[in-house]
Amino acid sequence: MVFVRFIPPKSLCLLLFLFILFKYPAYSQSGNLKDQLLQFQSSADSSIKTHPAEKLYLQFDKPYYAVGDTIWFKAYLFHAPTMSLSAKSGIMYVDIANDSDVVVKQYRLPVKEGLTWGNLSLSDFPSGNYTLRAYTTWMRNFDPNGFFYKRFVVADDHEQTWLANSETTSTIVNGKLQANVKLLLSDMNKTAIANKALQLQVMAGNHHLYKQQVQTDEKGLLDVNFTVPDKATGLKLIAEDKQGGNKITIPVNLNRAEHADIQFLPEGGNLVAGLPAHIGFKAISEDGKGITVSGEILDHNQKQVASFSSLHLGMGSFDLNIAPGEIYKAKINLPGGIVKEYPLPAIKSTGTVLSIINPFDKDSVTVSLAATNDLVQSGESYFLIGKARGIICYAAVLNFKEGTVKRKIAKSLFPSGITHFILANTKGQPLNERLAFIDHHDNLNIETITAKSEYATRDSVAVHIAVTDNTGKPIAGNFSLAVTDDAQVKQDTLNSENIITRMLLTGDLKGYIEKPGYYLQTKSSQAWQALDNLLLTQGWVNYDWQADKDHPAFAAENEFEVKGQVQNGFNGSVKATRVTLLSKSPLFAKDMLTDNDGRFVFSNFPEIDTPAFVIKAVNRHDKSFNVGIVMDDVKPPMFAMAAGPDIQPWYLSSDTALLNTAKNNRTRIEQEYLAPNGHLLKEVTVKGQKIVKGSQNLNGPGNADLVFDEKDLEKAGKKTWLQLFEQKIKGFREGARFKYYEDYFIDDEPIKIIIDGIGYSPIGIYYFRDYFNAVTDYLRYRSVEEIKGIEVNASFKYNVKYRARFSPSDATIYAFIEVTTLSGRGPRIDNTPGMYLYKPLALSYPKQFYKPRYALNDTFKHLPDTRSTIDWEPNVITNKNGQATISFYTADKPTIYTLIIEGSDGNGNIGYKMERITISKQKPDTKL
Repeated sequence: MVFVRFIPPKSLCLLLFLFILFKYPAYSQSGNLKDQLLQFQSSADSSIKTHPAEKLYLQFDKPYYAVGDTIWFKAYLFHAPTMSLSAKSGIMYVDIANDSDVVVKQYRLPVKEGLTWGNLSLSDFPSGNYTLRAYTTWMRNFDPNGFFYKRFVVADDHEQTWLANSETTSTIVNGKLQANVKLLLSDMNKTAIANKALQLQVMAGNHHLYKQQVQTDEKGLLDVNFTVPDKATGLKLIAEDKQGGNKITIPVNLNRAEHADIQFLPEGGNLVAGLPAHIGFKAISEDGKGITVSGEILDHNQKQVASFSSLHLGMGSFDLNIAPGEIYKAKINLPGGIVKEYPLPAIKSTGTVLSIINPFDKDSVTVSLAATNDLVQSGESYFLIGKARGIICYAAVLNFKEGTVKRKIAKSLFPSGITHFILANTKGQPLNERLAFIDHHDNLNIETITAKSEYATRDSVAVHIAVTDNTGKPIAGNFSLAVTDDAQVKQDTLNSENIITRMLLTGDLKGYIEKPGYYLQTKSSQAWQALDNLLLTQGWVNYDWQADKDHPAFAAENEFEVKGQVQNGFNGSVKATRVTLLSKSPLFAKDMLTDNDGRFVFSNFPEIDTPAFVIKAVNRHDKSFNVGIVMDDVKPPMFAMAAGPDIQPWYLSSDTALLNTAKNNRTRIEQEYLAPNGHLLKEVTVKGQKIVKGSQNLNGPGNADLVFDEKDLEKAGKKTWLQLFEQKIKGFREGARFKYYEDYFIDDEPIKIIIDGIGYSPIGIYYFRDYFNAVTDYLRYRSVEEIKGIEVNASFKYNVKYRARFSPSDATIYAFIEVTTLSGRGPRIDNTPGMYLYKPLALSYPKQFYKPRYALNDTFKHLPDTRSTIDWEPNVITNKNGQATISFYTADKPTIYTLIIEGSDGNGNIGYKMERITISKQKPDTKL
């Protein structure tokens, strides 16, 4: 046997390999196989060096927010093979999407030596559920499952003034599905909405199913029953107080046990006749969360041959000897006493199996391999490969001449995290694959020390930080720290990710991982077995460079640049032509000559809040005739829904901390309008009509229900027309115009788009079913950069003149969107020859986190301090002794503070620590 070992150090350039020839004749191999294995390793090694993947983690100050709040975050960008901070990318993108998966805000941030931090204002965000996605352009060359995702809630106790607890059950009556929803309604102070007459609607998406008048009882309880139509989705209840103006929407999650998703996943990939099998299983309810199940495996004679029960969050495993020609099924006990049968995966008549035994307290992993007799007798050879972080750490040539093959492989060959074992044929094609977790307990140790065990309100706190490696050596590194009030922020360490769970576990797995903190923070044999079951049943993210790619589709961005190409009238490149870039604010100019391919690149820009550049190109005669500019603008990736169960609306949460965050944040916002003497400033509203210059509005420029001028559009940033309409025009939606055809609406009125006074209608469309797709393509193609104003004319007051001109004989009442373009050329929008107005997505730079410094003569000492985030320190740098100190003042109320610090030494080591600080009523005895 030829055994090849590769040792992954902290730096890839130190990668070594060692060949050991075993002298047993049964394992002697030809040099050709050795060469193949070497070539396989060399190819993988070369790919890692030239195209290393990046991995991203963001720490946030807290898990949820309120309207008007600010998200504070720190981003760590890692070189995936070594876990050192990445120097490849200098730009990171952040997208925020609403619960309809529509991106409502995009950000671009500078990254230096793998680090960046910043703040995202939520002042323009209505309450709701959102998903944040972060990535670099270089990461788009790899599996998009490797992007960083975080889902969060934005609460608002003024927009939504009722709370609800709901419980939903369902039964089958006369063959029809009946839902029962029990609602308990209260106000923000938890006082019951008692004896209240309400209008109740049941909706399926945008379709009304039922409407009736109901009344709560003396406890605020409603008991609602209704029939669920076949194939109905998106069920919700809307309870509305017509007189008081209060309304609450409650999603109806049936969560039927009989609809649970049960998967059986054989270790290594397949069930093979005559070979032993270790089978993982996962049971997930309709809401996407794991459920407790148990059951038995039956053969075709209904004889029990194995039994099983879930260990943690619906996952477990069991062993089964696979008999040739047998058909197995599982008889499963589901919640609520329901019993269902599920078939096991089909059995292959020939093949190989791979099994892993990975004891928690042992220093080696046992890999067992077996094959059917036909493969044993063939004498064929195979490759056994162990990869971690894309690096081949172990490789061997083997065959099955002596039957089952077992190998004890030292864990020291692999770094901490997920190792990927692969049995492949000699062509490199994988036959069996299995994940295993290696834990060397080598994360950074972070200690936090405070002078006292308890602090008073408005007291000064100094936190001394000491960081060492697993040998006790002091570590200089870069960390971020958040301090939050437990009364307003519930930091759930089991449900939340941290830098360790992300980089060592969840970042390598596809799909939703429920309670990721449990697997690595709970030090027990049961948690270790649960982790192994997770790896048996979860797909993995591929960070390998695809072999068929010669060049990356997306180049790494090192800095903010403005790039493009000058072309002639035949789309040919124009070399050695002068290109000038002009900026109005701040005022500066740049110029250069295009290269042989007609390309230009401007870089080294100053800090600009709202970049808007005029780019001009002239030919060799100093004329712009017959030259055009094409900008290199890479469109962001399509937004994919984040894996996992739906987030419940914040007002359905039983988390009192979240409610306190919403209530106290409103108080904080109101304080911004306080004069120094503490009296509330009289609100002054300055109204000025917005005017869109050059508008062809039939009512006159600015006379519309809704107006967006040039300043509004500059703030909108990089968007398509469709994105802008969806995000800024209230009531804009797509829906059914006729029974089978879609259209766009503002509330209940279909829209007509007027561009520079000319009605837009797709060219060459003869069927209404094609009209919607053509309009969608047009709105997605057009950029906000091309327009300088939008006016929405939806009410009778403003649309009557439009109806007379654009739909005089049509009884349909339309809403008209008047778009004024920079060119003024109507639906055909082209750039002026040789000139381009370019409005790139601005770089976002961080602001300073505000924290009060209380003193005896503090003007604002009488104001309430309702901070939920007490302190945010994005850039805690430990010195050569591994030490750093941060300080802050406590707020007003006795409570518990949670302190979370995490970060990296930049060389492959990461750390995480959570600590708690008690705040009592005692008088402060120290001052900063």
